[in-house]
Amino acid sequence: MTVDLSSLTADADSGDIEAQLQLAELYEIGFGIPMDHGQALYWYRKAANLGSAKAQAHLGRLFIKGEGVPEDYVEAIRWLQLAADQDDPSAQASLAWCYQKGMGTERNIKTAFEWYVRAAKLGHAGARYNLGYMYANGYGVDRDDRMAIEWYTKAAEQGHPKAQLNAGLMYVQGIGTTKNLEEGARWYLEAAKHGYAKAQYNLALVYAGGHGVQQNDKEAFRWQTEAAHHGYHRAQFNLGLLYMHGLGVEQDYAQAMKWFTLAAKQNYGKAFYQLGKMHAGGMGTDTNEIEAAKYFQMAAESGYAKAQYRLGRLYDKGQGVECDHALAADWYKKAARQGNTRAQYVLGVHYARGQGLENNLIKSCAWLLLSQEANDPLYREVLQKVTARMDDEQIHEAKKLAHNIQEEYGINLKVRVNQ
Repeated sequence: MTVDLSSLTADADSGDIEAQLQLAELYEIGFGIPMDHGQALYWYRKAANLGSAKAQAHLGRLFIKGEGVPEDYVEAIRWLQLAADQDDPSAQASLAWCYQKGMGTERNIKTAFEWYVRAAKLGHAGARYNLGYMYANGYGVDRDDRMAIEWYTKAAEQGHPKAQLNAGLMYVQGIGTTKNLEEGARWYLEAAKHGYAKAQYNLALVYAGGHGVQQNDKEAFRWQTEAAHHGYHRAQFNLGLLYMHGLGVEQDYAQAMKWFTLAAKQNYGKAFYQLGKMHAGGMGTDTNEIEAAKYFQMAAESGYAKAQYRLGRLYDKGQGVECDHALAADWYKKAARQGNTRAQYVLGVHYARGQGLENNLIKSCAWLLLSQEANDPLYREVLQKVTARMDDEQIHEAKKLAHNIQEEYGINLKVRVNQ
């Protein structure tokens, strides 16, 4: 495209705001003329000083991003405010963001909310998404799931991928609206088409489970692959599982290990755990207890309760690590406090035996009580053997301790003290 630069410049020099804006945009992107941020800024300022809301809004965003100018949030706020007062929705949304984050001004969630409302009413998709988020989380306003789904849906209908995903999640879970798996899957698909990895991951899950769509392992595999290639760690992990079990694709341990490794590089505990299982079981690699223990250790350190329990077992048995009952007990405690019933049971047994920690029947009974959620006959049998060695007062103390542990660590179990 040929640009008549001299004619356009003459119009801009004469005070033609549209010419000034056009000239600024051409210099900014280097379209038909050499890119020149200095000239772009000059013409945006000219138009902004003549009252152009579009130029003022754009100047504000340039100062936020530090593009062609030093980053300056105070200056950004000044220009955004001028444009926002003229009902420019993009300026209102950007101004709301500044108040939300406390950039260039004091953080004020209520003011941010008010500006998002103004921008949303003028049709700004990003503002509508942010309003949905604020209503969904009680952020700057009382939580209101109905309003959240309303604003998410409006933004979603404008093609906003995050809003599409969140609308999908709310329909799938029946939050703020009647549960509708088909509608949830539809919004996942719309967001997935935009290349949004989290939506692609969720779409894969609904295909895998047949929730709102016909169950289809191949489609589940396809969308997990898309999300995994976008770098989403949960999708990388799930893709590893699909290769590991041959779901929607031919079983391939090498590919499984590749994707578990990529997810593990993002410190995803479940991926470390699966790598440990593969090395322990010789899946796609030689059996190597030391290497397996190393991965279980990394998974445990990331906070994954299942790995913490398994690492405890390894220390108890001296498998891939030196036998250390005290360390085993430490890892059981970490897993038990997260509600892992196996760890709670084994910890109870260790307290009863005094293995790796002090012999304490009250603590033993408390952890065994918590483990009963698993409804395992063996756990009940061991609990009966421990309580047979205790008097009524000790049992009452154990129940109180179990209740306190439940409250302190947020374990979702109910131990009645007066039972």
